[in-house]
Amino acid sequence: MGPPRPAPKALVAERISGHRDPLSVVRARGLHWRGAPVLELYYEPGDPHSHLCAQLLPGLAERVRAPIAIRLVGESAPEDYPERERQRAYALTDAQRIAPARGLGFPVPASLPDAGSLRAAAAALASAADHAIFQDVEPKIADALFTGESVTFVGAHPDVDELLIANAARRLRLGHNLPGVWQFDGDWFWGVDRLNYLEARLRAQGLLDGTGALTALDPQQAALPSYDAALPPLEFFFSFRSPYSYLAAVELQRFHREWPSGVVVRPVLPMAMRDLPVPRVKRMYTVRDVRREADRLGVPFGRIVDPIGDGARRCLQVFPLAGSTERQLELLVSAARGIFAEGIDVATDDGLRYVVERAGLSWADAHARVAQQDGIEYAADNRDELLAAGLWGVPCYRVGAFSAWGQDRFWMLREILRRFTAA
Repeated sequence: MGPPRPAPKALVAERISGHRDPLSVVRARGLHWRGAPVLELYYEPGDPHSHLCAQLLPGLAERVRAPIAIRLVGESAPEDYPERERQRAYALTDAQRIAPARGLGFPVPASLPDAGSLRAAAAALASAADHAIFQDVEPKIADALFTGESVTFVGAHPDVDELLIANAARRLRLGHNLPGVWQFDGDWFWGVDRLNYLEARLRAQGLLDGTGALTALDPQQAALPSYDAALPPLEFFFSFRSPYSYLAAVELQRFHREWPSGVVVRPVLPMAMRDLPVPRVKRMYTVRDVRREADRLGVPFGRIVDPIGDGARRCLQVFPLAGSTERQLELLVSAARGIFAEGIDVATDDGLRYVVERAGLSWADAHARVAQQDGIEYAADNRDELLAAGLWGVPCYRVGAFSAWGQDRFWMLREILRRFTAA
């Protein structure tokens, strides 16, 4: 059976993923149309990844031949952080792990600051509008916030609330909704993880001095656990609607045989089918971000048919037919490639049959499970395990007491395995 023809809407998605947002470019350039675009950092006091980004400002100021602006923002809207407390707690742990691997600092131990301290810090930082002043005072304020010191922040911007609202509105107009992100000429670069793309853009425009990377990753310096006696199984949480899960599944398919204690694949319902909202601005950023990550990894991406509803449910119904880890990953990758790269609608029999048979499974068995409305209760059990790991979304990984979220953290698995093998 040959592949079904791509759905027309998939071709539209492909054009969006492969091109910059022209409206964001125009809005970002504004009065700077004839000059160098401005490099903006959207910084939220008390956000761990914002603090990591701020530590790069001195080096950027020395090398980037473009204006740099700090846009102070407050807490994001509830719909942007559907599991706010889990996400804030995880961001703290994540920053502590990756800071030494990036040659940066972060307090250990650390705690999340209270609302009063956050407001005082915002008022003080708002008075340090110039990035040269900001990069001098920010480390002291951030250290006090994360270590719970009782510090009176000097300096108070009289209109800090208006400033936070205005900067958040600008960020949304330009196509993003979260803190700890860089904006340059209408494009977005999250945290310290996407600065390789910013570096490439700056070099292409002749705006970066020097040959070194803006930030380098040394996994051996990361604050990760070591396992001496036994390495627990690697648990992989996946959603058929998550394009980042698609990239992670491809990486895991290439890697899983190296994990000595085996891999446990745990599909879950998409967030939107668990009553967790996914804002439009996040969806638009995601398809563009995944496209550049897919290109870097050599993974096809762009022709997308959203499997929300029946598509995702049918894939979950079929998954139990894949008995081995090898076959499970074959199914995940086959379905995800169809959904995110080939424009295949898995809510149809033709689409589902194609991805199922490509994974080496029987269409007769798969069709019977779908026709009998076989349950997907196991996906709810996997969601419970996901929450028990302190996480909320996918892709993510758990190795014993260790858990990490995001395709960006796959390198941690390789480093954990390297340390175990070397022990």
